[in-house]
Parts: sequence; C-alpha cells; structure tokens
Amino acid sequence: MSHLERALEELEIATAALAGTPMDGLVDRLGEARAALDRRSLAIAGLAELTGAGFTCSPEEREDALRRLRLSDEAGAEAQQRLAAVTRTALAEWRQWSQIYRALGAREPYSVLDCRA
Repeated sequence: MSHLERALEELEIATAALAGTPMDGLVDRLGEARAALDRRSLAIAGLAELTGAGFTCSPEEREDALRRLRLSDEAGAEAQQRLAAVTRTALAEWRQWSQIYRALGAREPYSVLDCRA
C-alpha cells in the first residue's frame, strides 16, 4: 500500500468517524467528537505533508485521489453543518436559561445581602 493510499484511507476513516458521531446528546459525547475532529485534522495534515516536495503519482492515482478527496470533503462538510446546528441549538438554550435565571432575580455568586435597613 502506497503512502498516498494509506493517507487517503486514514482520511476516509477519520471522516467516517466524524460523520458517524451522534449529534443527540452531544454534550455527553464531547470527548468522542473532539477525538474524531483531531483524528481528521491529523489525517489532513498527513496528506498535506505527503503532497509536498517531490510528490508524484500516475494520472490514474491522481484521479482516484481527487475522487476520494471530494467524497471526504462532502462528508466532512455535512458533519460540520450538523455540528454547527448543534452549537446554535445549545447557544439558544443557554441564552434562554440565562434569561430565566436573570428574571428570577438571581444574584452573583457569593454576593453579600445587606439586611441592616
């Protein structure tokens, strides 16, 4: 197996892991999502290093690599959109609970209540 084949396979595996990360209950799976993102980043970095100085391949290998890169890009973009949607939902919920908290008259932690009046 060539270095290019190994690098592409690692990218495909890492992308599949990211795309397969369940978005429901993501807060409980942040470590899993972070590991998938990190693995994909490393796979992309590995491909970038490989395509540096002196890299050559046949036209057939190039076409296959481009096809596989496009597929990984599409799957990664879909996963990114899903993660962005989860982030927006979490931020909206946080804002809502923050408003409720403030509306209930919550004070800063450790605030001193002056009862001398």
